[in-house]
Amino acid sequence: MDPRPLIFLEKPYTENLGPFSTRRVVLAGLESQMEYWIDLAVGWLEQGAPLDEEIVEALSRIAETRQKAQRLRHRSAALVKRWLREVG
Repeated sequence: MDPRPLIFLEKPYTENLGPFSTRRVVLAGLESQMEYWIDLAVGWLEQGAPLDEEIVEALSRIAETRQKAQRLRHRSAALVKRWLREVG
């Protein structure tokens, strides 16, 4: 995983003017081993960053990982459910 996109997660999603796509930044955060970055990536998704199948798969893995904080698992699961409702 390329760690360079992670730093852009420290600003709000709407201020992402970095050289990396929103999708790449979010996936870097979700695939990180550090909950700090995962939490920020989930925050971007809650702020309106677009979801797609690969992002939803990463969120599902987070939601099912007991070693992750409960709040983070629940937020991830809520995003997965929202996406499933939207795509029908």
